[in-house]
Amino acid sequence: MVALIMLSATILLSCGKDDTNTGNSQPSGNGGSSGGGSSHYSADNRNANTNTGDSSVEGYEIPRLNPHYDYICHRLTGGDVNFCLEYDKDQMHPRWVAYTYTTKNAQKNAPTRTDAWSPEPFYDAQKQYQLATGTFPGYTRGHLVGSAERYYSTEANEQTFYMSNMSPQLFAFNSDYWGEIEDKARDIWGRGVIDQRSSFYGGTLYIVKGGATHREDYILERINVKNTLGQTVKMVVPRYYFMACLFISTSGEAKAIGFWMEHKDYHLNTKDSAAMQNLRRSAVRTIDELEQLTGLDFFCNLTDVVEDAVESKYDLAAWPGL
Repeated sequence: MVALIMLSATILLSCGKDDTNTGNSQPSGNGGSSGGGSSHYSADNRNANTNTGDSSVEGYEIPRLNPHYDYICHRLTGGDVNFCLEYDKDQMHPRWVAYTYTTKNAQKNAPTRTDAWSPEPFYDAQKQYQLATGTFPGYTRGHLVGSAERYYSTEANEQTFYMSNMSPQLFAFNSDYWGEIEDKARDIWGRGVIDQRSSFYGGTLYIVKGGATHREDYILERINVKNTLGQTVKMVVPRYYFMACLFISTSGEAKAIGFWMEHKDYHLNTKDSAAMQNLRRSAVRTIDELEQLTGLDFFCNLTDVVEDAVESKYDLAAWPGL
């Protein structure tokens, strides 16, 4: 596979923002997710999200927004962005979730699973779109932003139990196969930002994750679930899951990698490390390839020159554990 592009700080000038307007010549330490004020994007960033009052849309982790769907951003009491998502009310399923690992939110300050299952508060006034907290028939309630990914605070963990963050997943897929890739992203790359021994130390990891449901042949089935009004509604079950990862180091170097995996039980011996590695590596894609598969525009808030460079290549050696 082609070598990973490593971008210098000079290439990353005004990454995500026009430095002639903001004076910001480096990627911000918090990934641009929780800063205040609007920014103006240059012509070199044609696909960037425009800030219309919520600065979170400018985070590097946020894909190009689609106005047909609801954009929901969950913040903590102090104002920090926890995670954001785009929700399809017709499918009762998120199109994607997006979040970061920073030196602040990668901490394990409250390493306890809260099991605080609750409906999506964004729809408190439209309860027909709120999934009830019951189980999914035939599937587990698969976290997209994992509970173990948000031990930064009790509140951060509680928010991962919103039903809008759940996707119906086969148990083996959730725990073993897709779960293997999620574990690498969390424990090696994500928590690497607070591990002085890691090449990820001090940087920021940006993740977009979800189940692809924008094509009929990408839907395994539709299951009956309940909303909070007690009505039976249909929820889609994705046939494929995806993850897009972007890492920006403290010196401004960037790298990216994508994953695409079919939702099924692979019937592998999970203790067979070679077989599991082969499965993980077979799921790897460039971000460009992942965009073709998902119909999403990932990392659109990067300037076009940076976005084009990191999305066209990956290097397995740059992502330990694969």
